[in-house]
Amino acid sequence: MTTINPIKQSNRIFTKRLFLYFIISLLMQSVVAYGALNIFISLPYSITGLPDDRVAERRSHQGTVYLIREHIKAHPELTVNQVLDDLEPQFGFRLQLFPTNTAFSSMTKRDLDKYTIAYDGETDTIYATLASGQILGLGPIDDNDLLDGNLLSFFSYLLLFAGFSAMTFCILLYFTFSYLWIDVKNMSITVNELGKGNLKVRAKPAQSWLFKQLAVVLNTMCDHIEKLVSSNRIILHAMAHELRTPLARMNFEIEMLSNTDDEPEKYRLIKEINNDIKELEVLINTSLNYFKIQQTQLLKNVTTVPLKTWAMTVINNLELFKPKNFELDYQIDDEIVTLDPLLVETVLKNLLLNSFKYAASKVTIRLYKNSDLLFIVIDDDGPGIPPDFREKVFLPFSRLDTSRTKSTGGYGLGLAYVKLIAEYCQGKAFVMTSPLGGARFVITLNFS
Repeated sequence: MTTINPIKQSNRIFTKRLFLYFIISLLMQSVVAYGALNIFISLPYSITGLPDDRVAERRSHQGTVYLIREHIKAHPELTVNQVLDDLEPQFGFRLQLFPTNTAFSSMTKRDLDKYTIAYDGETDTIYATLASGQILGLGPIDDNDLLDGNLLSFFSYLLLFAGFSAMTFCILLYFTFSYLWIDVKNMSITVNELGKGNLKVRAKPAQSWLFKQLAVVLNTMCDHIEKLVSSNRIILHAMAHELRTPLARMNFEIEMLSNTDDEPEKYRLIKEINNDIKELEVLINTSLNYFKIQQTQLLKNVTTVPLKTWAMTVINNLELFKPKNFELDYQIDDEIVTLDPLLVETVLKNLLLNSFKYAASKVTIRLYKNSDLLFIVIDDDGPGIPPDFREKVFLPFSRLDTSRTKSTGGYGLGLAYVKLIAEYCQGKAFVMTSPLGGARFVITLNFS
């Protein structure tokens, strides 16, 4: 099966449409030109500055009529017809006499009475009165009026006019819409590649102002999809690894259960199997909750609270989880701040519980606001986190020390929750070396 190049195909479509627009524009311009010409010539002299045909022809032939009249006066021995016959070869039109009672149009009669010379547009003839009372006729006069020309010459003019006009229009159309077409084509290719599973594809920067923001939004969406899919792959891989341990224990316990007749041992194995089932339920529910937070836009419930009072309530509620002989210091700004209590409480709880697990004997807490950002800084005197692991520590199911985690519990989702909430609140979550010797977690949240 032959694969059609989408770029070549879109270029052909664009060329065909441009040609179609040219033909349509040519026809429309012909109609417009004809209509505009008729409207223009029908406008009064005060608007166009062009005299009426009657006035223009009458004025332009006044001298000719005067010379003919003078020539007739100069040859009284000849009849008027004889004089006209002698002069006619010198003109490009006929010279003839009409009787006084000839029927003329009312406009022609009025001009003859007023100016002794008139132009009849219907016959393209100049009429003038003579001393004898007869009417002198000059014409039909050759006329270069386009509307009075033959059909072929008229349509030739229209085609020339419309052709140049349509060509100019199509050139402007090309330079105006070619950039739009290129941008649409690039974004279409990006969307098609994304649909095929190419998560690395990104739209080129748009050349037209109309699609610049759309290209940015599309690339942002691609970044989000790539990050989401990549994160989900990591989570699924990690979940498979996490599920393997309790499943292996259950398999071993079931096998032991089938091979023993000792009732106390059976009771113990059944209890262990139930514990493993509960562990699987907790793991699955925790993972599903993380998926929900990751893939759902949470509704922020932003409110104004006294920062110190609110934070101390959260800290005091965790007092039971604090190890014995453990020092907990805090520096919390005493000011009114705007935040989402549930989201910030989740962040603070996860950070403190994580510190209680890994700190040796001391944790310090700092909460303060700087500009629009709320800062949460947690320091501990634990073993710290190596630089190479500081990004990975925020990944779901990530553990720095699996043996230690086994004793302390958890599935490596606490810090992943923190990172997720920080990004949702247009903030950041990162870790560095603490002045206490352990880890310093810095979280910024923006609720403005």
